[in-house]
Amino acid sequence: MNHDRVHFAYNGIDVDPETQALTRNRLHWILDHLPSGRILDLGCSQGTLSILAARRGDRVTGVDVEEEAVAFAARQAAELPPDEAARLAFVRGDGERLGFLDGCFDAAVAGELLEHVAEPAAVLGELHRVLAPGGTLLISVPHGLMPHHDHRRTFYRAGFRRLLAPLFDVRELTVLDRHIAAVAVRRKTPKGVPAFLLSPEEADFLGREEYLERRLQDLRDKLSRANQLYREVTATNAELKARTGDGEAVLDRLSELQDTVRDLSAGLSAGRADDRANDRANDRAADMAAERDALREERDRLRADLGAARGEIGLLREAAEAGQAERSRLLESVQGLTSGLEALRESAETVTAQRDELRAIVRAQAEELRTTESAHGESLRAAGAERARELLGLRERITGLEEELQSDRAALARLRTVYNGERHRHSLTEQRMNKLTGNEAKLRQDNERLQAKLETVTGRLSDYREQVTRIRSSKAWRMLSVYRQLRHPGRPDPAPPAAPPAAIPPAVSVMIKPSAPAPTAPAPLEDFRARLAEWIDRARAAPGDEVVLMFSGTTFVQEARGNRPIRLTRVYLDRECPVFFNYYRWRATDPLPSHPDPLLFQSPIDITPRLLDEVLAADFGGKRKMLFASFPHETMVRTLTHAAAQGWVTIYDARDDWEEFAKIGMAKWYHPGYERYLVAHADVVTAVSAPLARKMETLGGRRVSVNANALDPAFPSPTAPRRADATTIGYFGHLTDKWFDWDLLIRAARAHPERTFELAGHQNPDLKLPPNVRLLGLLEHRELAEHSAGWALALIPFKNGALADAVDPIKVYEYLHLGLPVLTTYFPQCADYPGVRVTESAAEFVAAIPEVAGSALDLAEVGPWLAGNTWECRVEAYSEMAERVLRKGREGLLTLLECR
Repeated sequence: MNHDRVHFAYNGIDVDPETQALTRNRLHWILDHLPSGRILDLGCSQGTLSILAARRGDRVTGVDVEEEAVAFAARQAAELPPDEAARLAFVRGDGERLGFLDGCFDAAVAGELLEHVAEPAAVLGELHRVLAPGGTLLISVPHGLMPHHDHRRTFYRAGFRRLLAPLFDVRELTVLDRHIAAVAVRRKTPKGVPAFLLSPEEADFLGREEYLERRLQDLRDKLSRANQLYREVTATNAELKARTGDGEAVLDRLSELQDTVRDLSAGLSAGRADDRANDRANDRAADMAAERDALREERDRLRADLGAARGEIGLLREAAEAGQAERSRLLESVQGLTSGLEALRESAETVTAQRDELRAIVRAQAEELRTTESAHGESLRAAGAERARELLGLRERITGLEEELQSDRAALARLRTVYNGERHRHSLTEQRMNKLTGNEAKLRQDNERLQAKLETVTGRLSDYREQVTRIRSSKAWRMLSVYRQLRHPGRPDPAPPAAPPAAIPPAVSVMIKPSAPAPTAPAPLEDFRARLAEWIDRARAAPGDEVVLMFSGTTFVQEARGNRPIRLTRVYLDRECPVFFNYYRWRATDPLPSHPDPLLFQSPIDITPRLLDEVLAADFGGKRKMLFASFPHETMVRTLTHAAAQGWVTIYDARDDWEEFAKIGMAKWYHPGYERYLVAHADVVTAVSAPLARKMETLGGRRVSVNANALDPAFPSPTAPRRADATTIGYFGHLTDKWFDWDLLIRAARAHPERTFELAGHQNPDLKLPPNVRLLGLLEHRELAEHSAGWALALIPFKNGALADAVDPIKVYEYLHLGLPVLTTYFPQCADYPGVRVTESAAEFVAAIPEVAGSALDLAEVGPWLAGNTWECRVEAYSEMAERVLRKGREGLLTLLECR
């Protein structure tokens, strides 16, 4: 039996405030991450979490192996309102053999359960079975060693993730007050069988924890024994104090007896010496008889005195024996007393010494008790205080060791990331070299083959020319010419074929069509370098105090498409800060973009790597230099350390979940090692949403700030006010079926045929759409603003999943700026945005359309919120982060660059 008392801990019954706060924090964290629907609470204990979930509207089934806990939970449920109680069910069951149908729950909770069961893999297998496809599992276990009579194993973060990974995709893993908590999603296809196995590092750390726990328990035992001894000594001393009168009388009598015996012994010795002297005197002289008689009289007198003394000694011995019996009765704890006088004297001395020592101990302890009694109570003694200090020092040492271990692990992880990155770069370089070597050989063969073909064609053309010359000089040709002149007077003779230009081989000139437009020649690298040198001069003289290198993988700076890097760039240009903007182009022959701002230098991604060294090493006149990596490209991995060494503040701005983009075939360049390297070693790491920030923190083992998307206040507004009777529903943006949920849009259009759905954007798939769906194509911002005046609401129907979880759509801010209420699928980042209705299912989305379309924005709330979420605010936040880096110094591996 575990005797879990989570109900009492959560409600603060018979527990200290700290325990109540820890319990509440853990349960509230689970509720915050628990999706709605049909929920299984496995190991529900006293049903506290189940009741909280039922109160918010979920249908919950609580399962626990302890009948007493299930009965307690059922009694608590019976006291709830009928509607809440109807959503609750508590049953007794075993987590390794659940009696539920497959896929019957949308989410499951297993709080502090796996450490108690014999087979964690069996419990996880059952949870995987009863969860619906895509179902969520909230699970927690104690972090590290937590002694308990029913704990069968110890968990650490890495081992816990390995245990869950075969059956569940772990989306979030964190530590809550000495507990590991995870949010995981059921895998459609298992990737193996779960197995609990500690790594060598985890096993070593567990051994260390167990050793320290044993030492801690020994100290607790010693403290308990010291407290028991103190209580016994105190009781004995009190008994001695109660009987101290009789004891002192006996000791006084013993002291008198000792003095008498000492005097008699001395006298007896002196008498024997005189007898021997008298004998010798009688032998030597007879005339000394008188003196001898006198001495004999003295001897007799002494002998009589000795006999009297012996009688007195007998009496005293009887009194001593009675005193000894009384002494034995008074001092039962003192051993070694015998019936003899010597034993009585030794025992009396021993007891006296012990009494004095005990009195000194009692006085010292009483003094310490008086000083500490107000804070610690009667149970704390001097020995206890010392043990408590030792325990506190030991715990501080344990905490220090844990922090040191975590720090060492983080450093090791960063070093491994660097090593893996460098090894991967070396591998890529070797692959490229091998590929170039192969291409070179192939090109040489092709060149030789073309040269041979060219020589063959040239030879054949020369033969043709010789033949034409011979024909024209022949008699038959002259006769034919005369005949043609006679038949067609005035027509000139056909001229001989003109030779092709010298720059084009004759054999090739026949393949060129005069009507085909000539391709644009790529701009030479020297032109880029010359333009870059001019831009650096302008940048050095610019009024702004920052210079920005924006490494973007999107299009060039323009008005039609305003993604995050472009919008940040516009703010910097408005601040008169120069910007080097890297953009993507498909072909080297694509024309170079133009922009009226002389502080903007736009470089295509195929040219940028050859210009980076010059940009990073350039002198910008003391401006703060900021490098933005807006996506984890290989070039940024190679450049990060170089940029930091040149004094640039490096920023990895995670604006999308690139790993999820790669899974849908969009970001084919993505490599997880590149992103881990940037997250671990950039000076500043930001993400556009809280879920994406948590993922980046897991990748890099460091804190990641949320710097969301924002509004461009210059985004146009409609010239006409929004019509109150509008029935049209609008959307603008990308229309790719990779993330745009066309099935949901078609379902919504069919469910609301009285409404028109207008979609403005590009890359829409070839679909048969309902008649009330209109495709407007790609429109400029001004056109979008004018169209929005006839919209009742704006949609963002993206496919739910990990990709959407990380998104903070820029169009949300623009919709609100246009005065439109917004209806979206599940974007966690937007859940608290004013004027935005976030739905979690297709049915909820479709059903909410009439409600949202009939609502109006609370401009008193939306206006100030938009004013605090502009791109100017985001740029200001980056400036503050960069200033902190320059003021406090770098962290991690890049601190080596500051020690040059």
